Amino acid sequence: MNLLEAMEQRHAIRAYTDEPVDQAILDILRAEIDACNQESGLHIQMAAGLDDAFLGLKTHYGRFTGVHNAIALIGRAERGGAADDGMVDAGGHDTATEPAAGVAESGSAAIATPNNAATAAWHKSTAVDEAATDPSEIALQERVGYYGERVALRAVQLGLETSWAVLDDADTAEHPWWCLYPGEKIVWVLAFGHGARPGGRRRSKPIEELCRIPDGMAMPDWFRAGMEAAMLAPTSLSQQPFLFTLYEDGTVSAEATEGLFAHVGLGCAKYHFEVGAGRENVRWRDTAASGEEAAGATD
Repeated sequence: MNLLEAMEQRHAIRAYTDEPVDQAILDILRAEIDACNQESGLHIQMAAGLDDAFLGLKTHYGRFTGVHNAIALIGRAERGGAADDGMVDAGGHDTATEPAAGVAESGSAAIATPNNAATAAWHKSTAVDEAATDPSEIALQERVGYYGERVALRAVQLGLETSWAVLDDADTAEHPWWCLYPGEKIVWVLAFGHGARPGGRRRSKPIEELCRIPDGMAMPDWFRAGMEAAMLAPTSLSQQPFLFTLYEDGTVSAEATEGLFAHVGLGCAKYHFEVGAGRENVRWRDTAASGEEAAGATD
């Protein structure tokens, strides 16, 4: 199936069977993860065939059962605003090629020792249901959404089911299968495998609530196709916290609206939009520089 078909096929599946994922499929997923890490500067990691890939941790939204395989979406907020500055840790090591102290590679997962326990994670008790405001955190969340959804759709193309999840208090896990380098945090995770039951009905806001175009302009076919794909993107609680704006010069901006993890959802939606519209048609515009023109656009 192509990516648009995978978007239609994708549902958030929270219950999985014990059927193992074929090694050839895991190898393809690992190659996709490696490509995303190289391109994005993220530190995405995968584990498969575990008794409980969520390690007994509670999830921020919903309940999961039978999760034996997962992908940890890990990165660090770059204070300089760059997506990747070479991934050099505090000790001067290139984190793209060198394992951290206390970490050993085992199959597709990095096994972390207690020496690697100083990690960053989400804590439900302190989380505020608001979108991030720090530019570096916003950039990290968008990258996680964009590349995480790219991996998720690849899994769907390979015949697997997936679901996004947030592990609360992940830094309290005694024996995490992921490793974090200095300054990194585990943002979201992707459960994947063979679903135990089909997905539910998908909900969406009307397209008019999710985009704006200039007054008097007919919506171009490529922009509509991009929006229809963006409307299929996963977001927290299906809130679709994003707004796409088309300008008279043909450029597009996309911004998060409200809610915790809104920028992760925006990253997912931007990936969908590019696929649906055709990357050759999409010229992204800096939102900060487009406020004045946006005022002339209409829903």
